[in-house]
Amino acid sequence: MSALGLVTIGQAPRTDVTPDIAPLLPAVALMERGALDELDAAGVAALAPVEGERVLVSRLRDGGMARLSEPRMLPLVQAAIERVVADGAGAVLLLCTGNLPGLTAAVPLYTAEQLGRGAAAALIGDGRLGVVVPEPEQAAPIAERWRADHGLRAAVAVADPYTAPDAAFVAAGEQLRAEGVDWIFLDCIGYSERMRALVAGGGSGTVATAGSGSGGPGSAKPGSAKVLLARTLAARLVAETV
Repeated sequence: MSALGLVTIGQAPRTDVTPDIAPLLPAVALMERGALDELDAAGVAALAPVEGERVLVSRLRDGGMARLSEPRMLPLVQAAIERVVADGAGAVLLLCTGNLPGLTAAVPLYTAEQLGRGAAAALIGDGRLGVVVPEPEQAAPIAERWRADHGLRAAVAVADPYTAPDAAFVAAGEQLRAEGVDWIFLDCIGYSERMRALVAGGGSGTVATAGSGSGGPGSAKPGSAKVLLARTLAARLVAETV
């Protein structure tokens, strides 16, 4: 079977991501490449967003976090896709829920934005949506994209997957449940299964994935919320195709 290329907007390998998704792709060889793999610290710093640019965040190889300009990342992500295809990947999964239009590949190209958000929107239906994002500057643009792309109004909480303490994820879940949401989508590939459990609040929320969720859209019990994780939603869907 052909290898699946995993492309991150940060640096590979994503040792924080693959433990959650590799078990969902047991028969597939994974090849990791990063848009920032060939950059030093100064090169990464030069990609920091300026006022008016949309913000992306990603993990670096040393475990640090980088804030990145969404539009200026496009050519670097495209180059990483081309590298992993040249190295033999038969399909590519872009590990980012950000809006990176115009990317192409000579093999099937899947994105966590399309698969993760698309699956989440289908599950949510007419339920009330809550979204957790890494940075405060992302709250308004991401809420607007959920409205424009999926017709969903989103309540937003903030918890950085790379720097926030556990208490921040618990607080984000409590905030969104207090706002009456039925579903919570963790809108960054950096969020992990452990963070999802924290947002779910143990007994306060029901943890659901594309493969384990039950009930129809908007079926969460009062006071609880189903918590959806972008990385595993995307990986489960890609597993159906490779």
